[in-house]
Amino acid sequence: MVKKILCDYCNITFADNLSSRNLHFNSNSHKKNRRNYFSLYKDAITLFLEERQKQPCRRFRTTGQCQFGSNCNYSHYTFEQLISLINQENQKKICRQVENINSIPTVDSWLIKYQQSLYTRSTGSETNTKNLQLNYQYRNLPSLAPITNFDKLKSITLNTWSSFQG
Repeated sequence: MVKKILCDYCNITFADNLSSRNLHFNSNSHKKNRRNYFSLYKDAITLFLEERQKQPCRRFRTTGQCQFGSNCNYSHYTFEQLISLINQENQKKICRQVENINSIPTVDSWLIKYQQSLYTRSTGSETNTKNLQLNYQYRNLPSLAPITNFDKLKSITLNTWSSFQG
């Protein structure tokens, strides 16, 4: 039994051998169907650049229909429609730029992420982001600072307490 291949662009099956594939892939109908499929995903600027070089289709302009459809060599767009496509693309670009500006992290959020990455690297375990936020907020309070010099604490003598023990 011969294995068959389905062409997604043409929606037909053919035998899976080199000569059949070459014959189908080089046919004009396959090339047109493939071009039509990818034309659905063109952005507005590319579409504008291609359509402005074409002359308007007389059949489409007078009757609103063209027998060739998307395979027509002439443009089915009016100049106003092409301009509105460009304006829509520019609005999308502006929205993307605003989203990018709004997504810039603050210094505080960066510092918390940096401290979290340092802590996870040093301990090798997950840490609670709430604890890191509290640590960042209260890092300047001396009563909450971690004790670093234990030798100084051992050498301190408290003479005033001895008078109360008396």
